Amino acid sequence: MGYPRVSPVREVHDLDDLLDLTGHHPVVVWDVGAGFTAPAWALDGGPGWAVAFPRRSDHGVPGAAALGDAAGLDGLFASPRVREWFRTSGARHLSAPREHQPLVARHLDLGERGGDWDWMWTTAPPPAVPGEDRVEPLDEGSLDELTAFLAEHSPRTHGQPFARPGQRWVGVRDEGGRLLACGASEPSEAGTPTLAGIATASRRRRSGLGTAVSASLTRAAVGGHGACALGMYADNAPARRVYERLGFVTGARWRSRWLEDPTPPARRS
Repeated sequence: MGYPRVSPVREVHDLDDLLDLTGHHPVVVWDVGAGFTAPAWALDGGPGWAVAFPRRSDHGVPGAAALGDAAGLDGLFASPRVREWFRTSGARHLSAPREHQPLVARHLDLGERGGDWDWMWTTAPPPAVPGEDRVEPLDEGSLDELTAFLAEHSPRTHGQPFARPGQRWVGVRDEGGRLLACGASEPSEAGTPTLAGIATASRRRRSGLGTAVSASLTRAAVGGHGACALGMYADNAPARRVYERLGFVTGARWRSRWLEDPTPPARRS
């Protein structure tokens, strides 16, 4: 008589457990951190390794992310328990490593809405950058100006001026007071300041003002919180060069898919 097969897929309810399972992956440390909400799921003891965990978007929209290798992610999402968790959790999006996302899509029909982006991070202050002394804080009195500036000069931005608590907006102005560049940091679920809304007026591109804004925000974040993070479109090569010069390294190369018609969250007693 054979013994029943024990599934290598299990729930994860503790942040320390999730950190151990991922080798203290920087996404778990600096992006999720103390904001972790159970359960997560792990392939523990099967072929390869993988975890899936709740993760909100930079706009606070509930979703999930997955880390792991090909065999692990294939095995994790083959589990009906994991698929049911995702479908009934109220998640609106799922991010997985770009090279393995097709394996996830074998098990979950996520459609094609979404894109490729990279999550980057640093724990070191950036080198000195010309123009940093011109960067000044902006308050909510600049809301309309910032909104119009981003719409004109950075229409793909995810920056939403003063939409949520904890945002810190800065900018550079010309002698007449016109905005030339702007940017912000906003705390992740872990509390790590995360850059957003970095933009330069079209007529002043390649002037170094965006780099100065990024450096100023990064310096403040590392000095105050020990780290700084950001998300950038994978095809934005100029921005990547700037961030790498400032000391950022890529922690995750994501492919995100957004659900068109999410399943309502299950009712809880």
